Amino acid sequence: MIDWAQIRANRYASDAPPPEWPAGIKVTSLEGLTLLGMHPVTNQLYWDGQELATVKRLGTFERGMALAATIATVLVAVVEILRAFGIAH
Repeated sequence: MIDWAQIRANRYASDAPPPEWPAGIKVTSLEGLTLLGMHPVTNQLYWDGQELATVKRLGTFERGMALAATIATVLVAVVEILRAFGIAH
């Protein structure tokens, strides 16, 4: 039987986190990983029973690249339609 109180008491490792991590972030112990769970249908992640926030959206650079690709695609399509009707050479 799993002793959840023991796992919660030892969820952090005693080692210091890497220096490039933000202040206040602690390393999770191997025993603490038991607190990480996943819903089998939705694939949502949970930490100690609380849903972890996951964001599925593009960043500014990715949105800009998607906009540029969309504009280029529309322009090429318009030129090809004009060529098909003999308007553009």
